[in-house]
Amino acid sequence: MLEEKLELSPDDWLTWTDEEFNNWRREYDFPRIVDFLFETLPFFSIWLSEQSGLTRQDLIFHGPARFIRHYGQSIRFVEHDVSLRLHPNEPAQPILRHCFIKKNEKQVRKKKVTRSVEFYSYIDWASKNKSWVFHASRSCIKDFVRCLTPSGRSCQTSTYINSNSSIQFYIPYFMPSVTIDEILSSTNRPISPPSLELLKLGGGGVTVVDGVVGEKNLEFTNVDNITLINPIITSFQDISYSTLRNVNIVGNVHAATFHQCSIEIHVSKGDLSECVFEYCESKISLSDSKLYRSSIREKTLKLRLKDTEVSDCCFEHLDINDGSFAERGRFNQSAKMIYSHLGFPDLAGKHFYLEKKEKRKGLWNTFSSLDSRSKIGGRIFSFLSFIWMAFQEVYWGYGERPFNIILFSLFAIMSFSLFGYFNESSCTHMELGDSLIFSFQAFTNITIKEIQQSHDVINLAGSFMSFFGVMSVGLLVAALSAKTKNYN
Repeated sequence: MLEEKLELSPDDWLTWTDEEFNNWRREYDFPRIVDFLFETLPFFSIWLSEQSGLTRQDLIFHGPARFIRHYGQSIRFVEHDVSLRLHPNEPAQPILRHCFIKKNEKQVRKKKVTRSVEFYSYIDWASKNKSWVFHASRSCIKDFVRCLTPSGRSCQTSTYINSNSSIQFYIPYFMPSVTIDEILSSTNRPISPPSLELLKLGGGGVTVVDGVVGEKNLEFTNVDNITLINPIITSFQDISYSTLRNVNIVGNVHAATFHQCSIEIHVSKGDLSECVFEYCESKISLSDSKLYRSSIREKTLKLRLKDTEVSDCCFEHLDINDGSFAERGRFNQSAKMIYSHLGFPDLAGKHFYLEKKEKRKGLWNTFSSLDSRSKIGGRIFSFLSFIWMAFQEVYWGYGERPFNIILFSLFAIMSFSLFGYFNESSCTHMELGDSLIFSFQAFTNITIKEIQQSHDVINLAGSFMSFFGVMSVGLLVAALSAKTKNYN
C-alpha cells in the first residue's frame, strides 16, 4: 500500500476545485502517508498522544506535513467560523477555516473560534526528547529529517520525463545487521528500507494554460515535468516534502513556502515574490522576471538570473545537519557573486565577509580536530593562517568593516598613552595630557608638541605605533573604497 503508485493527470487535477482535490487526497492518499509515518518515525504514536487535542483524523484531513515539520517553537492550530447571518434569528450555516500560527507571528484575533489547539510538531518534539526517542539508535533526529526530503527517483527512460519520486529511508537504522555483501547478493536479498511513493501530478512535459493550483494541498507530491502558463496560484501556498523538477512557470508566484522539497523550477515573464525556500535542494532560474522579497535558506545556492531584477531578498545557508565550513563558505561565495553581478556591492561585501569568516573557522578546525588527516606541517600552516585571518577580521573585517580600524586606532592610542602615563621612565609620567599628545603624535606622525623620550623601549614602541598608524590610514582608505572592487 505504501509503495502503491498513485497518479492524476495534470489536465484533470488542475481543473478540479480545491475542495474536490483535497477531499480526494483525504480519501485515497493522506491515509497511506499517515500510515507510513506511524510505521517509520520512532514513537510517532506517543508523540500524537502527547499533543492534547490532536487526532489521527486531523493529520488525514489537513495533511500530515504541517504537523511533523520543523518550526523550532510551539504552533497554535485554530479552527474558526467565517459564516455570516443574514437575519439575527436565523442560524448561519458554519463555514470553517483553519490556520497554523507561530508564536512570533502577529496573531490576528479570530471571531467565532470553534477550536484551538497548541502543539509541538513531531520533529520539534523528537528533538526535545532525543535522549530517549533515539536511545536505541545509532542515528539521530537530523538523519530522519533529512530523509524526508524526496530522494528516490525512477523512470523507464533516461530522460526522466515520466519519473516517479519517493521518500526513502536509509539502511543503517532499519537494517543494522545487514552487510554490503548481503545487499549485493542476488540469492539472499534482504528487505529494503521503507519508502513512500509520492502522488504523481506531473509527467510527460505536459503544458497547461490557466490551470488552477489555488489552495490545493500539494505536500508529499511529485509535480515534475510540467509547464504552467498563467497559473492561478493562491497566495500563502505551502508545499512540503515534494518534488518540482523540470517545472516551468510563465506567470507569477506569490507568497509561497517550499519546505524540504527537491526543486528545479524556471520562472519567466513573471514575479517570484515574497516566497520562502527552506531546507530545500533547489535549482531556481528566472528570465525576464523579478525576484522580490524572497528568502532562500538552503544548503547550496543555485540561482540563475537572466534579465531579472532582484530586490529585498535574503540568502542564508541553512542545512539540516548544520553543514561544513566549506559548504557555508561556498554558499556565501555564490551569494557574493550574484550580488556583485547585479550591482549590489554592499550585499556582495556582506557575503564576502561571511565567506572569509567560514574559511577562518575551517582553518582552526583543521588545526584543532583530532580526526584531521593533515600532516603536522599542514596543521601548523593552518594555525598560522588562522592567526593571520583572525587579525584581519578583528582589525578591518577583510575590508568590509572600516569602522573597526578607527576603533583599533583609538584603542592603540589610549593604551600607549596609559603606558607612558604610568611608566616611570617616561618623560610624560603622571602627565595625562602630554601622554595623550605623545601617543597621538607617534600614531599619526603629526607633530603638535615637541616631546622627546629618552628611554629606548618607549621610542621602539613609538616606532611600532607609527608603523601601525601608516598601515591603518592606508587600510582605512582601501576599506572605504572597497565597494568599488569586483568581488568576482
